[in-house]
Amino acid sequence: MAGLSQAGYEFVSMADYIKSSENNSSLTITFDDGYDSFYDYAFPILTELKIPAIVFIPFKFIGKKATWDYGGRFRQVKHLSEDQIKEISTSGIDIGSHGLTHIDLSGLSERMLKLELERPKKGLEDLTGKEVRYLSYPFGRYNGNVEAMAAELGYERGFSLSYYKKSHYGFTYPRFAVYTFDTPYSVGKKLRHGLGNHLERIKGAVMNSYAYGTILLNKLKSTQRPEYH
Repeated sequence: MAGLSQAGYEFVSMADYIKSSENNSSLTITFDDGYDSFYDYAFPILTELKIPAIVFIPFKFIGKKATWDYGGRFRQVKHLSEDQIKEISTSGIDIGSHGLTHIDLSGLSERMLKLELERPKKGLEDLTGKEVRYLSYPFGRYNGNVEAMAAELGYERGFSLSYYKKSHYGFTYPRFAVYTFDTPYSVGKKLRHGLGNHLERIKGAVMNSYAYGTILLNKLKSTQRPEYH
């Protein structure tokens, strides 16, 4: 974060980023999944450096283990608690929706899609007392139906992980993922035009393709027991 700031980038809120999206020096930091490790590691740094950010929360898993993430089953990964989310929101960091049960939204019926999008929006708004304006699609998967339903329910923008899938309505913004094996050099390539940027887009698409295994396992699990209650 300090290196990016020194390189001339300005960290802004999501609302300000959308307003000034033509400004190539503006960055917004986003976090998917709402793991409690965000509270332990990222939150103190963001607070110290006064960097705005947004955390996307899968509502059903608040305070619970990430049973949707099969890698997380072995590492006992846990999600943020209600109290942690309230504290984070009070500090000025935005809270967004990451769906209800962290499943692929693109293959759902209209009724189930509405449930997956409507319940977390209202639940997070009740929890934080603030409007939830943004949605990050679980696994980055979406289609025109997902975008239309999200807009109908009051979301202002959706966010994916792919620069190769185009939004049907200009509703969805792509993002670059930053992985544990990324370096300041590779992060810089993501932010600049040229061959390096293109290679980083390919890398992101390849990494995101590994989510198909988790998506398939969750689909099999959902046929064995009900996920909604």
